[in-house]
Amino acid sequence: MKRTMAAMVLIALALSASAAENFALHRPTTGSPICKPGEEAVKAVDGRLSSKTEHKFCTLQRPAWLQVDLQARRQVRQIVLKHAGAGGEPAAMNTRAYTVSLSEDGQRWRQVVAVGDNRDDVRTHAIAPTWARYVRLEVNQPAQDPADPATRLYEIEVR
Repeated sequence: MKRTMAAMVLIALALSASAAENFALHRPTTGSPICKPGEEAVKAVDGRLSSKTEHKFCTLQRPAWLQVDLQARRQVRQIVLKHAGAGGEPAAMNTRAYTVSLSEDGQRWRQVVAVGDNRDDVRTHAIAPTWARYVRLEVNQPAQDPADPATRLYEIEVR
């Protein structure tokens, strides 16, 4: 009985987290130098996936980084990354290896996600509730092919 109740509570929490406000939407965002004009870091928090060029962050820098200022201290439970395939590009362009870290002050960081072999178009990371104002994505391998230098991220959602 106790296990069933605990499982129901966890499911309810997961469902409420997935429906929660996206704290990153339209927030100040910075990142590595862009591939070309129109692919700035702010595109990763615009809430849109509608174009292969208009609504993604793209950089050729390795390792690449993207940082979002949530503009207030928030309790973060979930991070959703929408890679190249989510924006209509080939899955071979999906970010392969990356980490996500959180910070309350922009100086001291705590890594909460580490992925070395992503192949998914959309990857949802449930984490233990953590207070943070800043979210930082660091990309170590930008695509499935190690020779592909471009990191392509269509959206980062923080819930």
